[in-house]
Amino acid sequence: MKISSKSRILWIKWHAYISCFFLPFALLIALTGVLYLFEIKGGASEKFEYTIETELDFPLPKAQLEAAIKNKFSSLGVHSELFPLPVEYFEIIDMQGWWDFDHEILITDHGDGAIKVIIEENNLWRQMVFIHKGIAGKAFFVFSVLFAISLIFSLLSGTVVALVMPKMKRNASIFIGVGFLSIMLIYGLS
Repeated sequence: MKISSKSRILWIKWHAYISCFFLPFALLIALTGVLYLFEIKGGASEKFEYTIETELDFPLPKAQLEAAIKNKFSSLGVHSELFPLPVEYFEIIDMQGWWDFDHEILITDHGDGAIKVIIEENNLWRQMVFIHKGIAGKAFFVFSVLFAISLIFSLLSGTVVALVMPKMKRNASIFIGVGFLSIMLIYGLS
């Protein structure tokens, strides 16, 4: 494969500009990803716990649970920033709740006709992990997709430039082969 020196310079320029633009996000993704591998996921900057009396059995239907929480907190005059409740609802074996980028509302059975409501304000680190996991909202989701596209472009452009330069072509081809073999070996050992 041969390309003109003008085309090669254009590839190098776009490779450099896109790399520079996405460098801060790449560092964020790399850092949060590595720490997440070590189970460092962030937590709550503040945590509040309340008990709500109810005559319904746990888990409660979502609508009744939402009504019970709204009634309790409007009577207390606390956490008005939680209403309307976060959009993301979840229900697992022993817990129900809502979450968004800023808060988590966890509901568990407190026994004797009561539920325990735990409100956690997400700390910065937990929010960064949400960005990494692609659950920090549509804007970060779109930016993450663009980052993935730019990463593919960056790798391809670097490879194209290496393969068209006579002094680099042989070693670049060897490294591509070693890269493919490494992936197959790692996959085979998993």
